[in-house]
Amino acid sequence: MRRIVAVVVVLVLIGLGLTVAAQSGFTVSGRIGATDQEVQEGYFALDPQTMLVVKPGSEIHAFLRGKVGQRVRITIEPDGESE
Repeated sequence: MRRIVAVVVVLVLIGLGLTVAAQSGFTVSGRIGATDQEVQEGYFALDPQTMLVVKPGSEIHAFLRGKVGQRVRITIEPDGESE
């Protein structure tokens, strides 16, 4: 009985942690890398495990294109006005 209660408590805590993390967003950082063709197509590597894909011609595309070779920190968070 105690094991069941302990498992339920752990699952609830994990669920609450994930909910808080989802609401607060996350930050990634690293050196932006991309070949000329990748930049044209909107593909930017942030580190060996993270690839950012953005719409060519957008504001974020222009920003990232200008930062290739530099270290950046990008924060993704929910929009407070979204439905």
